[in-house]
Amino acid sequence: MGVRSGPGVPGDGAATARDERLRDAEWMYRTLVEQIPAVTYIDMVPEDDPLDLSPVYISPQLEGLLGYHPSEWTENPDLWSKVVHPDDVESVTEQGQRAFASGTPLSVEYRMIARDGRVVWVREEASLVRDEQGSPRLWQGVYVDITGLKRAEEELSHALERERQAAERLRMLDEMKNTFLQAVSHDLRTPLAAILGLAVTLGRDDMELDEEEARDLARRIASNSRKLDRMVTDLLDLDRLARGIIEPKLRETDVGALVRALVSDPSMPGGGTIVVETEPVVIPVDAAKVERIIENLLANTVRHTPSGTKVWVRVRAHEGGALISVDDEGPGIPSEFREAIFEPFLQGPAPSAYSPGVGVGLALVARFAELHGGRAWVESREGGGASFRVFLPGPVVPGP
Repeated sequence: MGVRSGPGVPGDGAATARDERLRDAEWMYRTLVEQIPAVTYIDMVPEDDPLDLSPVYISPQLEGLLGYHPSEWTENPDLWSKVVHPDDVESVTEQGQRAFASGTPLSVEYRMIARDGRVVWVREEASLVRDEQGSPRLWQGVYVDITGLKRAEEELSHALERERQAAERLRMLDEMKNTFLQAVSHDLRTPLAAILGLAVTLGRDDMELDEEEARDLARRIASNSRKLDRMVTDLLDLDRLARGIIEPKLRETDVGALVRALVSDPSMPGGGTIVVETEPVVIPVDAAKVERIIENLLANTVRHTPSGTKVWVRVRAHEGGALISVDDEGPGIPSEFREAIFEPFLQGPAPSAYSPGVGVGLALVARFAELHGGRAWVESREGGGASFRVFLPGPVVPGP
């Protein structure tokens, strides 16, 4: 007759203790899984399609991470592919397939979209579990929220980029300072030296000059003084524009008539080689700034083309504004210079020795155009040479 275990039987007490230890172990494991700052999951690997995973468990932290209840996840095997960011689905799937094929742990970072539309960055760490026969049975893994880390990395990246840009600006300013000093040391001193030399000649007691010679020296002093004045004015205007203290004084102006009158002035660079073709275009502009645009374009043409080069100045209505063009039949502008020449203190190749400049004329052309809301650029002229274009927008006023 067998012995029946009762409350006082030692064997029954041992079983109860084992049950309690199992319950304690289960409670501790469940507490660990459900309270760690990560989402844990288990996906079964079907025998017929090892890549068609079936979620069988996911921890409650899912709701805090993505706003979905764990039951929604396990009951809808396609939910994972719907919450992964569309730009990341292909990459994550490929990495998962490589990990499965090689049997190595999966470690991947990607984005998920929460129920409320938030973009959540996660790091997924998972391992493939096999049975005794070596067949894949399930994936065990975690999703760790790394959104804060990614945000910090992005902010750091932006900070580094801002620092890099600041360093680049400082480098460019240093280069500009050096270029400016070189320009000042040579180009400003050239007309100044001419003025000084001519004035000293006029003032010598031992120098006998007839009236015509004296007038010629005076004209040369005046010409060099105008060049010097123009360069100093350009430098001051460039500084004012950089500091944003120049405001355009817009008045309805016939740009065609303004340009024609300006170019006809005998003191303008280019002399008799200029052909003027304009049509009436009345728009609101700052007439003084438009005059400076023309002056600097013509001075640039004279500086960079052989003596006697033919120049065409045109004005016509274009796309709700005025298009000014200054074309020449000179050597043209190489494509690599076409943007750089509108930067301060940068000059095109081979300026003429007789026409000094500090490399701000075209920069002012571009800045004055931008002051009107327009732009300046250069193209190749059909038939050879350069074609400088300035577009000034504005409502065109109909003619009478």
